[in-house]
Amino acid sequence: MDNTELRQLIRDLAKKRDSHERKKLYWALINAELLMPVRVDAVEGEVNPGDLHPLNREALGGLASFAVFTHLSAAEVWQSAEAEGVPLRLERVSFENALDLMLAAGVGSMFINPEAKFTGELYRHELETCRDGIQKLQARQARHEAMSQEEEVVPETGWFQKFLARFQ
Repeated sequence: MDNTELRQLIRDLAKKRDSHERKKLYWALINAELLMPVRVDAVEGEVNPGDLHPLNREALGGLASFAVFTHLSAAEVWQSAEAEGVPLRLERVSFENALDLMLAAGVGSMFINPEAKFTGELYRHELETCRDGIQKLQARQARHEAMSQEEEVVPETGWFQKFLARFQ
């Protein structure tokens, strides 16, 4: 997991700061797998919102900021700069699961690769928008799959059956 495309989009957004680049980042995140710092005693694969490690940043509207990392070396830089001596481990999670955890934990913002040369911050309303987008995509995919299955189930009818169907 090196998330090369995602890392490139973060760099591009840091340089350009326009809405088009931001939307590209959102789309890349939807399919991304990330690393999150969690308590060392958190059950692997069953992380709860209380297991997340808030960043040592000023609370945004009284809400905590959390970190996600696109690759291990970014997490290591952050660990040595900001969380040295804190017993944490990294949990590999999908962006969707990271969203659910952070929103349940009361996130104010999410930092992508804090302490790295290129970093990004998404605010709570952006994270909520991403969550809504993921849910809409999943609903659309479910409808598409259901329609595909219905098409497969419908038996082929010949011309005579179609003719008879008109009079029934």
